[in-house]
Amino acid sequence: MRKKSTAKINNKESVKPVIICKNCDTSFQGHYCPNCGQSVKDLDIPFKVLIFDIMANMWAFDTRVFKTLKSLLFKPGDMALDYVAGRRARYMPPFRLYIFISFIFFLLLNISVTKSVNRDWDLLTVRERSDTVKDVRNSVISITKDSDSESDNKLKNFIEKIESNKGYYVTRFLTILSWSMFLLMPLYAFFLWLLFRKNQRFFLGHFIFAINQHALLFIIFITLLSINLIFPHKSTFPESWLLLLFPIYIVIGSRKLYSRKWISTILRLTTVQFMYMLVLSVAIAAVAYLTLSRVLGSS
Repeated sequence: MRKKSTAKINNKESVKPVIICKNCDTSFQGHYCPNCGQSVKDLDIPFKVLIFDIMANMWAFDTRVFKTLKSLLFKPGDMALDYVAGRRARYMPPFRLYIFISFIFFLLLNISVTKSVNRDWDLLTVRERSDTVKDVRNSVISITKDSDSESDNKLKNFIEKIESNKGYYVTRFLTILSWSMFLLMPLYAFFLWLLFRKNQRFFLGHFIFAINQHALLFIIFITLLSINLIFPHKSTFPESWLLLLFPIYIVIGSRKLYSRKWISTILRLTTVQFMYMLVLSVAIAAVAYLTLSRVLGSS
């Protein structure tokens, strides 16, 4: 009798209660509604418990961000090695971090370039502006060997449209460039894989290392832009030495990730950087054309 009673109790405990979703009134068993996906977790809890729950989630998130930034800035190559080895939970997704950093970078770059263009143009007198437009127009006409009035008027309209809306074209150029970086980073990772595949056969390691390199470079540029925006009239730029950290970073990170000799690592990295600079130059030219495509089409 005792065995039967205990079996009945266990069966009763194993049967999950039927829950009615507060959002769509669907009956179900489990922790999430199969119809709308809402969690069963009740938010009607004491305020003290709610605050502790929110603070715990924020602390967990901040801890991952701190560990990711620490590895990114001070331990080049470690994050890529950990991802290849499967140790990923300790970091926030590196691509998400890159998106956040790149957003800040291109925002500050847009503000800085727009201010610089407007300031330099405003410093010119009306006569100097006219002379500048004429010089550019005459140079283009002499190159194309086409000095007819129709071409002259088209070029004049083209320059005037850009001059009248400089901020728009600066923003458009940087926006297209920021999106193009999402295509360039995997290509850069492919160049790394091409020359270091014998030492690191998984593409994921090269890709994580490429993301970290771009993120670090953007952090350096964010620092430089922030200093220049805070102190716009300073005459010296000692912070420019921060740019030297980037080649040191990628050499140390590559040495750790690929475990090659120093000379071999530097030579292969130089080849990768040269290939990437060629592709980046073509990409910038293409972005410039796309930026001015509306003006070119209408002129």
